[in-house]
Amino acid sequence: MNSGSAEIAIPSYILQKWQRIVDLLANIVHVPSAVVCKLDPPHYTHYRILASSNSEGNPFPVDDTFSMDIGTFCETVIKSREPLLVINALEDDQWKLAPEIQVGMVSYLGFPVVWPDGRMFGTICVLDDKANRYTDLYQELLLHCRDVLQADLQTLVRFGNELEDQKAHLSELFARVPEAVVMVDGDFRITRVNPEFTKIFGYKAEEAIGQGIKELIALDDRQEEVEGFLYRNTGEAFAVETIRRRKDGKHVPVFLICVPVPSNSGGRVGYVIYRDMTDTKRLEDERRRYHEIQLELAHASRIATLGQLSASIAHELNQPLTGIITNAGTCLRMLAADSPNMDGVREAVRRTMRDGDRASQVITRLRALFSNKEPAFEPVDLNEAVREVVALSLGEIQNSQAILRTELADDLPCVSADRIQLQQVVLNLLRNALDAMTTVDDRPRDLLIRTEPEEEDSVRLSVKDAGVGFDPHTMKKLFEAFYSTKNAGMGVGLAVSRSIIENHHGRLSAALNDGPGATFSFSVPRP
Repeated sequence: MNSGSAEIAIPSYILQKWQRIVDLLANIVHVPSAVVCKLDPPHYTHYRILASSNSEGNPFPVDDTFSMDIGTFCETVIKSREPLLVINALEDDQWKLAPEIQVGMVSYLGFPVVWPDGRMFGTICVLDDKANRYTDLYQELLLHCRDVLQADLQTLVRFGNELEDQKAHLSELFARVPEAVVMVDGDFRITRVNPEFTKIFGYKAEEAIGQGIKELIALDDRQEEVEGFLYRNTGEAFAVETIRRRKDGKHVPVFLICVPVPSNSGGRVGYVIYRDMTDTKRLEDERRRYHEIQLELAHASRIATLGQLSASIAHELNQPLTGIITNAGTCLRMLAADSPNMDGVREAVRRTMRDGDRASQVITRLRALFSNKEPAFEPVDLNEAVREVVALSLGEIQNSQAILRTELADDLPCVSADRIQLQQVVLNLLRNALDAMTTVDDRPRDLLIRTEPEEEDSVRLSVKDAGVGFDPHTMKKLFEAFYSTKNAGMGVGLAVSRSIIENHHGRLSAALNDGPGATFSFSVPRP
């Protein structure tokens, strides 16, 4: 028990319990008086009646106080720390001057009551206005009541120690918590602040305590808002994001939490917690800007790829346009004949429409690929997406003298992806593979695109080339923005590809082949 045990206040519910005990004692033992008394701190020169039986003839009212130097029965018990039995003070020379005789009490039975640490608390006793030997049963009853009192004191001390520990922990938490914490009273005036409050708002504790919280840090145009927050009567904690004002007048974005707590007086008291959102807002702005930069890099990559694909575009469009012109000429000749071949004309028109549709599809794919739109996730057939990219790149593949082979897994599950972004990654990997084989003349320029299901509910795509490979020491730099092994490269293709795959919750990797060349792969999850 701590050194302040004797100063622990006895709560009212314990006093009520003890009052019931002395009432029962007086009734059972058939005496006019049963009493619990306590030494009064801090000097312990007096003792005071805490509980006194409501019985007829009891001369000791509650709160009656006695000096510790007048020779009372209870004084003797307290000083000796021993039980005391006085059968008849009138017939015992030792007690002829006892003060209790003056109020008619001539017999006494009392036991010392001590705190758990051994300090004297006081006594519990019964007194009679006639001689009384107090049977063994009565003595055992009084002893049992004394044990009940001491058990109550032990519980109070334990609770007191626990409360002190909790208060110490709360004080430590209050001082160290990384948010500004303010205690307010029923009028919402500040009663306590922690160091973080000073750090965030600039007011020292002595400047803040006693001030109204809304007048101190709330903006002029938010006074009504603050009153609405503070005077809510739900009794529940609530939170809101708002703005407050520092001592220097600067505005601070904060996340505010109001925590009402019960008060013995029944008034409104509680805590107001402020989290400084300045860094969070800055981080959100940086993330937003980073996302915009990603989109800009992706768009730059698509524009760069557009230049590289000009030959393929010309090849893709040239075939349907040539067909359109040829079919239109055929149609005119057939219509100009003396006997127009209408069946032939209709067939030429159908071929013209087919070639026009082919050209339109090429344009549609190109516009989608090089647009600057936000990603739209949906189930995507990766095999079909690969076929479209290959169809768009056939001209360049042929110009690069590459031998393309595809191994697209049957019954491949769809993936959750933005189709256009995923096709951009495939196109970037395909273009890199073709570039890596530009200087290869002593072996076939083999190019393999493979799809396959993976464990953990994902799908894998690999692009394997027979090119010059890369320096293993530069592995970590391959996916960095603006790093390129090409003389004329921008160094954004792989960086953008990695960003796209990571945004799809996948991974992009590179590895050197056992033979010549390298393999670039990515995995993305299924829906």
